[in-house]
Amino acid sequence: MNIAAIILAAGLSSRMGDFKPLLRLGGKTLLEHCRDLFQAVDLAEIVVVAGHCAEKTGNEAASLGMRWVRNGDFHTGMFSSIRCAVTALPKDIDAFFVLPVDIPLIRPVTLRTLLASFSDNDALVVYPTFAGRRGHPPVISATLIPAIMDYEGAGGLEALLRQHKGMDVAVWDEGIHMDADTPEDLPPLQQRQAHFAIPTRREAETLAELQLSDRGLAHGRLVGHAALAIARALDDKGIALNMDLIYGAALLHDVAKGQPRHEIRGAEILSSLGLSEIAEIVASHKDLDAPANGRPAEKEIVCLADKLISGARRVRVEERYAEKLLLFKKKSGMYQEIMRRKKRALALKALVEKAAANSLESILKKSFLQN
Repeated sequence: MNIAAIILAAGLSSRMGDFKPLLRLGGKTLLEHCRDLFQAVDLAEIVVVAGHCAEKTGNEAASLGMRWVRNGDFHTGMFSSIRCAVTALPKDIDAFFVLPVDIPLIRPVTLRTLLASFSDNDALVVYPTFAGRRGHPPVISATLIPAIMDYEGAGGLEALLRQHKGMDVAVWDEGIHMDADTPEDLPPLQQRQAHFAIPTRREAETLAELQLSDRGLAHGRLVGHAALAIARALDDKGIALNMDLIYGAALLHDVAKGQPRHEIRGAEILSSLGLSEIAEIVASHKDLDAPANGRPAEKEIVCLADKLISGARRVRVEERYAEKLLLFKKKSGMYQEIMRRKKRALALKALVEKAAANSLESILKKSFLQN
């Protein structure tokens, strides 16, 4: 398919108090973040619509390798910018995205998901949804361009699109709702940008619901809560840990369960979604040596937590491996390998208990996992 994108950057930025297209977030302008998003999925064309301070926006767009158009009627509303942009799109495109410049931190995998749904269905508009609510950017069939140019009714683009067949696609990307409308919106965006490879807990939960079976989801949640209980005990002793990273990795550690070398395959799946930090932990969740520095980090916590949950019930480390050892004869190669894994898991347990100055049983009894 030949897909283009429109970035809407013509508004006054009156509520922000700063000019949004050139507002910097993590060393890049919002316009650059939007450009990078669309370049990540190899779109045929990106058109920026400028209006207020058009030369500033246009110069930034040009410096980023994008074409831009001036909307002299930007003060009449966003629909005028849409019309201005669609006339500048290549004639051979199949569809286009529409994204306001102040929604800069959408995940590339979201665009790929929307394009796959657009390709596989006959809907003329495909909307991303998170937690049941639509967000940006929709992908719109180019066959609607004449209707956009001819529309004279109220309600602008949203009202027009309601007249045509649409489709909602659930995504796990909270960024589809996160805009930079006021100064108060910036801290959450700054936090997200700094840890973009780590899903928020809401994102991790949504991704797990999309990817895991009911049984796998129940197991992942229990491992996640066990991991958080351990992490909080360590945090109380001054060991700084990323709780979202721990919960996300624990929740999703079995995303490829049932496949050969599921920990490696799971890491590959998560890396393809842009979750490299989660993937690194998932790759090592099956078996891990205690760190030489004596300080448990996120990957050790997730690895240990996984050994404390069998299916949907909590077990001791010794119980977890006893179940596996029953399947093999003593002195067999697999029996000896399981014994080595048990020894490493017990070393992780001892490491955590020493760092937390508390027993693992006491730590977990403070959580809802109490037997």
